[in-house]
Amino acid sequence: MFSGDLNLRAAREHARGLRAEADRQRRADTGYTPVTRVTLRYASAADADRLRALARLDSGRVPSGQSLVAEIDGRLRAALPLDGGAPIVDPSHCGAELVELLRLRASQLA
Repeated sequence: MFSGDLNLRAAREHARGLRAEADRQRRADTGYTPVTRVTLRYASAADADRLRALARLDSGRVPSGQSLVAEIDGRLRAALPLDGGAPIVDPSHCGAELVELLRLRASQLA
């Protein structure tokens, strides 16, 4: 019986390893990047340079009034002007999803 129990444990561990490797491969194939922290907040005067850089990346305009911004792991990735202006996003990240989060947050604050 001991041998059968050991074989069962080894088979389960092997299957777990195969599933984990398949998951890692799937994530690598889809360009998946784990996100550790998303922050939605009002833009401040300290964000002016980062907003200008974001607008250049998006070929958009820097928001002139109050805006909400989305950061991923401390990096500014999207901004939504609260005056109805067009959002600006980092095109190399999930901009549409971030804009939707910002719009949802703006509706909560209104």
